[in-house]
Amino acid sequence: MLRVILIGIFLVPGTLMFGQRADVEGSKDYELLNRMPDYFIRKYWEYDFDQLEVRLNRDEVQQVEGKKYIINYEHQDANNKEVEKPSYLQILRNYSNAIKKKGGEIVFEHRNSEYGYYYLKTTDGKEIWIEVKTAPNTGRRYLLTVVEREVMEQEIELHADLIQETMDLNGKMAFYGIYFDVGKADILPESKPALDMIAEYLTTSSDVKCYVVGHTDMDGSLALNMDLSMRRAQAVKAYLENNAGIASDRLIADGVGPLAPVSTNDTEFGKKMNRRVELVKQ
Repeated sequence: MLRVILIGIFLVPGTLMFGQRADVEGSKDYELLNRMPDYFIRKYWEYDFDQLEVRLNRDEVQQVEGKKYIINYEHQDANNKEVEKPSYLQILRNYSNAIKKKGGEIVFEHRNSEYGYYYLKTTDGKEIWIEVKTAPNTGRRYLLTVVEREVMEQEIELHADLIQETMDLNGKMAFYGIYFDVGKADILPESKPALDMIAEYLTTSSDVKCYVVGHTDMDGSLALNMDLSMRRAQAVKAYLENNAGIASDRLIADGVGPLAPVSTNDTEFGKKMNRRVELVKQ
């Protein structure tokens, strides 16, 4: 009978034996989580920036963005029905134990043990979100997806056309290039490029009316953050009116404080993502 392997860190695959299938060219195990024994890498993808939808519970999901790895593992004897392979639960428990051994946690596991989501924060502060999905055919294949959370490095210069495309597609756009001192609503000078691009968009799209919505993290009281988010939205509205000649009736300022987060407020990275100003089409 196949022995259940409950270990904190997986064994690195050894030298290939005769008849074993080799990993697909250019692939590799994720540096913190090696594979189950007797599996090879069938397919491999690596993206500088992409997203993963993490299930936090039965009813709630969260989008996580950053550097993404997708590794499709297949058992060396996948097509041999005579060879017993690991169960759904065995694969997930190997990964959950390895992750907990490194100080991580189980975020959510499907009740039938077909998939699980895990969170790990490294000693250097890197946030890692992990998804393990097992194949319908028990033990034949499983998929490991890892996202190292980070804000995308802006490679495309922010410009009015990009804002218009995003607004047309989503009806809103979040701006992280508008800066304020902690606890204040005074716009800092380094915000000018983002504000000027918003002004250009509004000038060229003269029929568009927008809400300017302030968002905060959850540090401090709700009343403080509601007031702060409103004052920051009002400051952006005033800048666009006074410096770009945008008519006051085209903009409505409002603040929702911490009530519409896009990330967790339990980490500094999450708080940073939640502190933003959004332009929303009316």
